[in-house]
Amino acid sequence: MKKRILIKIGTKVLTRENQRLNYNRITDLIDQIIQLKKDYQVILVSSGAAGAGKEFFQFDDEKDPLIKKQMLASVGQGRLFQVYSDFFREQSVFTAQALISRSDFHSETAFENIKITLEGLLRHGIIPIINENDVTSFQESSFGDNDQLAALTATMMHVDLLVIISDIQGFFTANPKKDPQAKLIEKVESISEELLALCEDSMSSDGTGGMYSKLKAAEFAAKNGISTIVASGKEENCLLKAARGEKIGTLFPGALKKNRRSKENWMIAGANIKGTLTIDEGAQKALDNNKSLLAVGVLSVSGSFHQKDVVLIQNQDQIRVGVGLTNFHSHEIDQMIKDDKKPHGIIVIHKNHLYTLK
Repeated sequence: MKKRILIKIGTKVLTRENQRLNYNRITDLIDQIIQLKKDYQVILVSSGAAGAGKEFFQFDDEKDPLIKKQMLASVGQGRLFQVYSDFFREQSVFTAQALISRSDFHSETAFENIKITLEGLLRHGIIPIINENDVTSFQESSFGDNDQLAALTATMMHVDLLVIISDIQGFFTANPKKDPQAKLIEKVESISEELLALCEDSMSSDGTGGMYSKLKAAEFAAKNGISTIVASGKEENCLLKAARGEKIGTLFPGALKKNRRSKENWMIAGANIKGTLTIDEGAQKALDNNKSLLAVGVLSVSGSFHQKDVVLIQNQDQIRVGVGLTNFHSHEIDQMIKDDKKPHGIIVIHKNHLYTLK
């Protein structure tokens, strides 16, 4: 059976400096994808709808940036897919469009329907081209950028390799635009506080994505067993080099894969996360040893959630540790944290409803 690869292409790769589509580069990337298709089932997550829309309209009179982006995406999405479809079809490869919102991942039923549809397309040799449904999404329900959409889809579809292609070469020891001594980090085994801090203020020009987004996406995918490469789409044969294991960009090796049940996979990749619990080192060790999360190990709580809601669990470095169904409301856990006399044995999340990212 063929391995499976998910390729995420950023807006700046697809467009020129004048923000119009770069047809030469799109053709080159498609040629590489067709070569990869001999050995891989390929899923493509592509940004660029708003950029494609700018070829026809500017909407300079629209003051709301979100509405402007949604209108541009509405105009450009059909054009972007047409370009992909026409170029692929010239080489007898068929494509299918899938516009997905974060809310589609929240429902376990919708999650399974998306997965089944994509599996069917791949089985028939069709390349799914995925983008966020900008027109129906709003800030609270948006992925924010396609890096996160790519990581979630990669986890849902159990891909073997995630390649995030942008205008950046990879992760550096410092900001290469400010420090000429900055060196490319070829491999990241674990996310450090220093790397997070270095990327935290990095955003792309349109206010989405950036290095921090790519770091969090790579972290999520790698913790779910998916090796991830962040590289420049301007480098010759970037996709082929990534798939062949040649040195390019920054590699995040995937952790050892686990055979997850459907519900567990949905909770990790798609469930509507209502809040976050930050835990101490002792609690993290307990979770790694398949133990329940006790109140004594919870340092802080954020968000508003109810009993049996899905919450994210992270360590003190803000690295994702797992997800689970909480036994308490957020205000109850917050009160436990403030109570010096709280019983140490209170189970906040039982191990049967807790899934670690390892």
